Amino acid sequence: MSEQVEAEFVECEVSLVRRAGRDVFWVELEPVNGELPPYKAGQYLMLQLEDGSLRPFSIASSPLQDVLELHIRRLPGHDEADKIISQLKHQNRVKVQLPFGNCVLTDSKRPAVFIAGGTGFAPFHSVIKTALWKNTNRDLILYWGAQTSADLYLHREPNEWSSKYDHFTYVPVLSGLDEEWQGRKGFVHHAFLLDHTDITNMDIYIGGSEPMVMSVYQDLLDRGVSKDSIHSDILDIKRDMGQLD
Repeated sequence: MSEQVEAEFVECEVSLVRRAGRDVFWVELEPVNGELPPYKAGQYLMLQLEDGSLRPFSIASSPLQDVLELHIRRLPGHDEADKIISQLKHQNRVKVQLPFGNCVLTDSKRPAVFIAGGTGFAPFHSVIKTALWKNTNRDLILYWGAQTSADLYLHREPNEWSSKYDHFTYVPVLSGLDEEWQGRKGFVHHAFLLDHTDITNMDIYIGGSEPMVMSVYQDLLDRGVSKDSIHSDILDIKRDMGQLD
């Protein structure tokens, strides 16, 4: 577990809001004073909304950058996401509080596996990019699941990483109907379990919705993976609330 740093508020300029995929927006925030609080790849922030309430978003940018990048998904029937996107488009400045979370890359030399669903890829975008930029000598394996190829909103970037770095592997998996897709199909973690018979010597990170995370978590436990080797913000929050051992 990473050492906790006290979270602080930062005023940021909204420098970019653009559509990155079918229903995902890429947002960039630049600190007004030019400096960001120290944080680690894989952590998240709280975005202050117009009514003063706070909403969590994974930080998709690297701590080596001087900008905060968010991947925000708009879901049908979820008005709040529309309101957040509208706020970011029409307000020049917002406040964020950071850092939060412990889902960061450990110092282990074991292979690190990232199992992501949808925008659950966002924190792993930060972790993997930072590790590659730092020339971390460790196998990094990304399984990114989505319904259709359009939902793999940054598909080209991990493809480029896999071509450039021998120790990085990228496996995209689609669970929905996509007639043109020639790659892997099914549930993303099932693809991982099919590809690897011995997964007890890996550090495994899970990002996605709560039902997805809990399903993957249980299947990993059933395959003999220790709880200490499975990392997710959702799991940490549930433990803090006494809902998980």
